Amino acid sequence: MASSVGTAHQRLGASHAPPLRRLFRQLREPGGVEIFIGGGILAVLVIATVLAPLLVSQDPNAIDALRVLGPPNHAHPFGSDAEGRDVLVRILYSYRVSLSVAVGSTLAAMALSVPLGLLAGYAGGWTDTLLMRPVDSLQAFPALLLAIALIAIIGPGSIVVLLSIAIVHSPILARVIRASVLITREQPYVISARARGRSALGIMFLHVLPNSLGPTLAQASILTAFAIQFQAALSFVGLGTQPPTPELGLMLYDGRDVFTIAPWVEIYPGLALAIAALGFILLGNGISRRLEAGRQR
Repeated sequence: MASSVGTAHQRLGASHAPPLRRLFRQLREPGGVEIFIGGGILAVLVIATVLAPLLVSQDPNAIDALRVLGPPNHAHPFGSDAEGRDVLVRILYSYRVSLSVAVGSTLAAMALSVPLGLLAGYAGGWTDTLLMRPVDSLQAFPALLLAIALIAIIGPGSIVVLLSIAIVHSPILARVIRASVLITREQPYVISARARGRSALGIMFLHVLPNSLGPTLAQASILTAFAIQFQAALSFVGLGTQPPTPELGLMLYDGRDVFTIAPWVEIYPGLALAIAALGFILLGNGISRRLEAGRQR
């Protein structure tokens, strides 16, 4: 009783602590630094993307013959490409496409995989076998070849890339949510709810799903990082976003022939791609470490 009162006082004190002290306390938690840095990177990228028209006045597709392969300077910090277009401006607008496709594909994959993995893990038996064997078969295909095959059938474009990545990542997330549900469904609070006569649907959505989403969110964050790289790779080979839309993979493709004389055309889009992927990976690793620490307590 005394320990529970002490814990309550600690929580009450933590809730009234100054914001800076609460931040430092969160940073000391497992995964706190990774979540802070990864979330900070992504927040900056999202804000810069949304406010791009206010931050820069140039049109990302505006051609300037006097600035062809212009080196970085005060007016153009990242230099200009082979058509005189400002590299920094194009990177800011490229994030709109890259982040939209990457996050959209992950959300679409979760919409497909979470109900599938939840039902398979909770029901078990023949239902699990019936639902998960096709998922295993889909996961056996190489991801890039599967995406290329889908794009070849439907056609190139950002929406097609989004759907292709979602289909590629759905089996991974379905396996993760299923594994988490298999553990959660045997917890005492789930067994108690079942004993009280609560319906299977109510148990799945009120008890099992909320306590099984943590690992799936961590995996989804890491898969979003891969989705950004995946989309850039497809655009690089001409199967993703089509010109003249600014996109990181297209920028890398356009600069491949002038890298030796204008390296900034390749370096800055490559760094932009790496920074975005790093943000999602750090966030996912931080969430995973926080969940692991919570299970050990």
